[in-house]
Amino acid sequence: MANKRPRIEFGDMWEGGATPSENHERWGNHWLAWSYWVYVLEDAARMIGEQSHHERDRDGQVFMPAVLAVRAMLLGYAIECAMKCYWVRSGNKIVKNGKFIGVPGAGADHNLVQLAKIVGFAPNQRESAVLTRLAKFIRFAGRYPLAKLPQDMAPREVDGLGKIDIGFFSKADFRTCLSILNKLMTMISGKKRRTFQPLGTLHYLLRPRSPRKREKPS
Repeated sequence: MANKRPRIEFGDMWEGGATPSENHERWGNHWLAWSYWVYVLEDAARMIGEQSHHERDRDGQVFMPAVLAVRAMLLGYAIECAMKCYWVRSGNKIVKNGKFIGVPGAGADHNLVQLAKIVGFAPNQRESAVLTRLAKFIRFAGRYPLAKLPQDMAPREVDGLGKIDIGFFSKADFRTCLSILNKLMTMISGKKRRTFQPLGTLHYLLRPRSPRKREKPS
């Protein structure tokens, strides 16, 4: 039996288009492609959350295992993908004339509050605060030991608690992230959460269909 070549979960991304440019535009401008990665990122974050939890030391002080910073980063990317998914679902393009244009006006620094404003998602005050801090996990706190700018690493002041490290993300913060994702995915589908195709079907949904042959009249 001949060895079959390995592939990614939903097939080969380069199939279905005559040129790399066609494939680039096909994937970039299809909302299902973006929703697929929302689930991949959220699922990876879930796996971390099942293994690591906030704990208390002998003095009763809450501390967060460093790996939960990676979970926050993954949820940040999932929310960013969901916002771009909604942008594409609303009829906009991410790739145009062979070029990646992203979401015009959103900037390139993962400003989730600004991105939310442009795509049409209106976070409440609590959600806006979490999105602002979540952007720092995407930029550095979830993957690097430091930021590009020293001021970005300054601790934040919390009433009754004092200074909190920028890399700390509470249980309530994580719950807010999941709530934001639920709202975004509901906006995308127009239905309750978890109505999308399961992982593994995306490639076949996006593959170009060959035109049906018309039957000759008898």
